[in-house]
Amino acid sequence: MPRPRFERPSWRQLWQSSSLAQIRRAYWLQDAMAGLSVCVVLIPACVAYADLAGMPAQSGLYTALAGMLVYAILGSSRLVIVGPDAAIALLVTAAIAPLAQGNPAEYVRLAAELALLVGLLMLIAAKARLGAMADLLSKPVLLGFMNGAACILIASQLGKLTGLSLTEDAFFPRVAQWVQLLPTAQDTTVIVGLISMALLLLLRLVVPGVPGAIVLFALAIPTAYFLRLGEHGVALLGRLPQGLPALVLPFTSLQEIAQLLPAAAGIALLAMPEGILLARAFARKHHDDINPNRELLALGLANMAAACAQGFALGASQSRTAINDAAGVRSVLSGLVAAGCLLLFLLLLSDSLRYLPVCSLSALLIVAGLNLIDVASWREMYRLDRTAALFSLITTAGVLIVGVLPGIIVGILLSLAYLIQFMARPFDAVLCSVSGRKGFHDVTEAELTGESRYLQGLLVYRFYAPLLFANGGFFVERISALVAADGDTRWVLIDAQAITFLDVTAAEQLLTLNRLLEEAEIDLKFARCNRPLREALDRYGVTAAIGADSFYSHVHDALADYRSLYPDVTHEPVSLWDGVERRRS
Repeated sequence: MPRPRFERPSWRQLWQSSSLAQIRRAYWLQDAMAGLSVCVVLIPACVAYADLAGMPAQSGLYTALAGMLVYAILGSSRLVIVGPDAAIALLVTAAIAPLAQGNPAEYVRLAAELALLVGLLMLIAAKARLGAMADLLSKPVLLGFMNGAACILIASQLGKLTGLSLTEDAFFPRVAQWVQLLPTAQDTTVIVGLISMALLLLLRLVVPGVPGAIVLFALAIPTAYFLRLGEHGVALLGRLPQGLPALVLPFTSLQEIAQLLPAAAGIALLAMPEGILLARAFARKHHDDINPNRELLALGLANMAAACAQGFALGASQSRTAINDAAGVRSVLSGLVAAGCLLLFLLLLSDSLRYLPVCSLSALLIVAGLNLIDVASWREMYRLDRTAALFSLITTAGVLIVGVLPGIIVGILLSLAYLIQFMARPFDAVLCSVSGRKGFHDVTEAELTGESRYLQGLLVYRFYAPLLFANGGFFVERISALVAADGDTRWVLIDAQAITFLDVTAAEQLLTLNRLLEEAEIDLKFARCNRPLREALDRYGVTAAIGADSFYSHVHDALADYRSLYPDVTHEPVSLWDGVERRRS
């Protein structure tokens, strides 16, 4: 039969599958108003996050403009808004500050280079169809990282909030230095900063639906102008360049790639799952479909566009996406309108921020950091899974002690270690029959629910994990211990329903187990093997070693065969776990 011929999609098909094709004239006004709302909110946020990333204020606006234009065209979600992000900005600072050595021009170039690498890694992930990796970054790690990043965000703004020049970069030394220098803080700056924080917290408490950043900027800028706060020691944002940035491709050398690649991988590892999960959450809410790999493609190209626009790495913004959703968006037109409004701001109104007090900007970031700290989720996690809560806490401590990038790596390694430990010592069970109940049940459960019995000489064992190099030895040890505890075993029957995979090392362990059982005149049998497991058993020679007639489609079939071979067997109370450590399944 000839193989089906692959047909390249036509331009019409590509257009019909794009987000732009979903724009409808009936929704133009509603989507345009949503885009205007998003733009008004993102301007102060982008300026603040640019400062957090150590970049000039206009770089945050350039990043948002380039990113939104690219994502609106290529993204599969009609709601997601991309742009600068607090956690990513902290990662940018941690990666670039040691390399730039205080050179502002070099800092901007390296940040753009880092965004370019982040984009390339995302494109590679999209090409490799790694969109499913959104499920691999565990909640404890994400929660621990965000809590630690929020604390670092707050600490990074303490100096600007109080008019102090802090030289320490690490969290605890910086806080200690701030406490030591606090008596020498600039009074007017402290007053303006605290009033700004109080206003933001009050607005959040009284009218949570009103964007506090807009209200703060609308009040702080004219106040600073009319009261001449700059003449009283309050640092002001200053003039922003008017117009658009020159498009440049950041120069990249192999040495700089090697230096920036770990940071780029860390940012990509954070931004990709967050972006996909955010798009998936809003798509589920509106019964839409998203393509995870297309999301990676759009985010990757958005980062590369931001790099060419002299910006820095970006991600999907939860707050701006929520505003977009609240406005009842029907298409990606809102993202295009937001980008268009931002473009007009850069061309005509960028000078309007020159009188913004820097301490008000810091107050905005500190309040954002306070909102990022999620104690309630950690408490709930502690109630449900104390090990996961501990890993989250260790990740937070790692971020605070060793830094943002090493901290998240610590959390990921802990999660992997926990996974490996669980795979190496998984749950298992001895199965038995229970009076008055159908089927076979875990002995531990059966002892609580009724009289548990097993057929004399028949050990029915269930293993709740794939058989791998990490647990093959444990599997053999458990069965050997159970056989020794019984002392009268004739058959070892493996209920293999939960064994979904077998590797070569575990296969060798199975052959060793079969040889040991044969020497003790005990037969090894399998029941309920799935197709991948049967193929692996055939491939590694296990089937040939124990015989094809040793496989049963169900435990009951094996039980009937055992009864026919040993008609004199009797039911006995379960005592197989005597002297063997129990593991509740």
